[in-house]
Amino acid sequence: MAPIHKWAVSVFLFSVVLVGVASIAAAPSIRPDEAGTARSSDHQDPAFFAPAGVADLTCGRCHNDYPLIIVNELGGPFTIDDCGGNQGSQCGGLFTDGYTPGRTYQMRAIISYPGMSSWGFDLWVIDQKGATAGTLIAQPNRTATHTRTQGGMTVGAVGDEGVRYRQNGRYDGPVGWRFAWRAPATDIGPVQFFAEGTAADRDRTPRGDYSYYLNGIVVNAASQGNSH
Repeated sequence: MAPIHKWAVSVFLFSVVLVGVASIAAAPSIRPDEAGTARSSDHQDPAFFAPAGVADLTCGRCHNDYPLIIVNELGGPFTIDDCGGNQGSQCGGLFTDGYTPGRTYQMRAIISYPGMSSWGFDLWVIDQKGATAGTLIAQPNRTATHTRTQGGMTVGAVGDEGVRYRQNGRYDGPVGWRFAWRAPATDIGPVQFFAEGTAADRDRTPRGDYSYYLNGIVVNAASQGNSH
């Protein structure tokens, strides 16, 4: 048998390395599983970063490592209710019976996610034309009212207003904020509740966080019944 020259061995090893590099480059990126876990190498792949997919969002525009979580029903990890009265033990029937014109409902926004420790939300209510419906009322030192642009219109909103009222340091959740909504003075037909929320890991970057979008919970006037 002829002797194997050193240069031939070197060429062979170099070819093996090139094939390995090509295989790694061609391998599909690993997406987060249902539990929300992902490998750090995912963040080196531009395809990993998912757009918010909903116009005019503020949280999901930056906290977008993972696909936006769309919420179509109440009661999940990001939700709202009208049980803010009597220290959270009294519900007003807003989402079951409909709104009573002129009535004020004591409300809460609630969010949770395993492993997260920094939380925020924003909520707005609109009528069938996209204009502000009713009046949102902040709770001092808990929430703040402001305006936002939604669908090309300026609407009233309530939220944690940035870091000032953002809840930090509580792991997993749930955490919540209190505010109130005064229904329109007359029956204006169905209104819709929208909200967005963030469950963040508090690493001082928008990476590795989760964004939620509460997708227009419909509430009719009490006389018309209710639907979601």
